[in-house]
Amino acid sequence: MTPIWQVSLRTSPEAALPLSDVLEPFVEAISVFEEEEHKSWILKGVSTEEPVRSEIVGALSVAATLGGFALPEIEIELLPETDWLRQNRESFPAMQFGRFLVHGSHLRGKAPVGTLNIEVDAAQAFGSGSHGTTEGCLRAIDRLSRRMTPARVLDMGCGSGILSMAAAKIWPAARVMAVDIDPVSTETTLENAVANGVGRRVEARAGNGYAVLTDQPSGSYELILSNILARPLCKMAPALNRALKPGGTAVLSGLLYHQSAAVLSAHRQQGLVLAGKWRFGDWMTLMLKKKTGAVSGPRRQGRSST
Repeated sequence: MTPIWQVSLRTSPEAALPLSDVLEPFVEAISVFEEEEHKSWILKGVSTEEPVRSEIVGALSVAATLGGFALPEIEIELLPETDWLRQNRESFPAMQFGRFLVHGSHLRGKAPVGTLNIEVDAAQAFGSGSHGTTEGCLRAIDRLSRRMTPARVLDMGCGSGILSMAAAKIWPAARVMAVDIDPVSTETTLENAVANGVGRRVEARAGNGYAVLTDQPSGSYELILSNILARPLCKMAPALNRALKPGGTAVLSGLLYHQSAAVLSAHRQQGLVLAGKWRFGDWMTLMLKKKTGAVSGPRRQGRSST
């Protein structure tokens, strides 16, 4: 079996996301979750190559100093051989979110009447629908299907493609564009789309966010779904506004409750307005609307006379 190395550390809530950004280039996958009993956050990264401790400690030390954080204790260990697929299957039951039933291939079967079946292999745990952020997006899509019929949908940060497939299934005439910075994610999205019978209506591109859509005119999408972290959501707000059609809707997730004000503020500066918000544990999902007739750019600030 391929060896798996794990880098783990415990830190404060305010340091968790900055330190995870620094750790990410040194590992192949990373998770961040709250440890309630200690009022702290745990960061865990995994890699199939042994991480270089001195490089990781050096990078985290710089980030801690710049951010005014204490450098946490960093543990690097070789994990024991485990049948991860079997373990993942056991911890990944079928889940119902609105009309969507999300399950792994090990639970393949006929969906109940009125349910939209989405199969995502249990080995693809990241983006499989088991996270509160994905749940928030799926429930938002279910609500939106009763009030809009978008012709073009953008899934920015598609992961395993679960939101792309949900949009393609609930709106049979929609064309879906899926984007992710990780080429493996876009390949997985296309494979999953084909397996779920919507492959002809899902296109996937790998690259740096909205930069891969330069051939698309402004206002191309009636609906944008973006389940990523708070910081990139804020940075992408102007690009999201350009890509969103006037009168269109954006569903944003991947942000913690205490980060929702910053994400909302970044998009309000672009002229978008809050249309709904939902909390799932510590995670938030925001629904934003672009006003009809709004320009695809930042809102102009009026001059005040003295």
